[in-house]
Amino acid sequence: MTRILSLLIVLCFSSGLHAKDFHLDDSYSLFGGGSVSLKEVIGKKPVYLKFWASWCLDCRRELPSLEQTYRTYGEEIAMFAVNLNINETEETISRLWQQHKMTIPIVMDNNGSITSNFAFKGTPYHVLINAQGEVVYTTYKDDAQLQEKLAALSGNGVALPQAGASSARTQQSVDANAAVSLIYFSATWCDWYMKEIHPDMAKNCISSLKVVETLHRHQPEKVLQAFVTHLWTEDKDVAEYVRKFSISYPVNIDRNNEQFRHFEATGYPTLLVLKDGQEVGRFTDFDQPEKIIADVKEMLK
Repeated sequence: MTRILSLLIVLCFSSGLHAKDFHLDDSYSLFGGGSVSLKEVIGKKPVYLKFWASWCLDCRRELPSLEQTYRTYGEEIAMFAVNLNINETEETISRLWQQHKMTIPIVMDNNGSITSNFAFKGTPYHVLINAQGEVVYTTYKDDAQLQEKLAALSGNGVALPQAGASSARTQQSVDANAAVSLIYFSATWCDWYMKEIHPDMAKNCISSLKVVETLHRHQPEKVLQAFVTHLWTEDKDVAEYVRKFSISYPVNIDRNNEQFRHFEATGYPTLLVLKDGQEVGRFTDFDQPEKIIADVKEMLK
């Protein structure tokens, strides 16, 4: 994970999306009340999207700079702090916003429908979009270069070239030919990264692994598909995760969180129970593992 986080501070120039290419919902909730339509903003004026999560330590460190940036360029650039809306609590966001006297609008993502437009591996992540709706700069760092690009985007600096184009969206789906009974969503870092920030969440992740492993071993005929988020995750992290917890079933990286969004999961871990292709159960709290195992077995009779 340390190696990955070191990689994430390297600048990224990989979007190349235009306004017409964005796949967005009609509106998004603003934290504290109200809503916004990003469709009506992008392509009309410059936009700065800062992707973050309250449990991301680097995101927390950047909050003072983010607010200062908003106060500097908020008139010329439409700026939004886009919260991933994964494993979030209203109390935690409120505390951080009050602590840092934040005024920048917080947009709550809808099951990754904003996030999935951009190929990034973790937060904090910064996206600059010009008035024509073109992604012109992306980076994982809030540094002098980002500030230069913001000045250019606002019209107070040199012209900002468009970022190199590449595909930012991928398609991935649950095998339609498989009689899938269980779908499990988690993160390779959930058990240890969350341990200090949200120990209850970390404990819940570990408990969920025990539940899923037990269900798989006792009912191997029931098809299980397991996905871990692509955020902060590479193939070697999945291999270490499988080894660490002696996982006996295949684990896939959910590229751009396509499955997470499709099944409208809202946090890690989540276990879905399907029967004849229809969802019959959903579990996110694993503090009673024996009961969950019994309930799932009953659902799948």
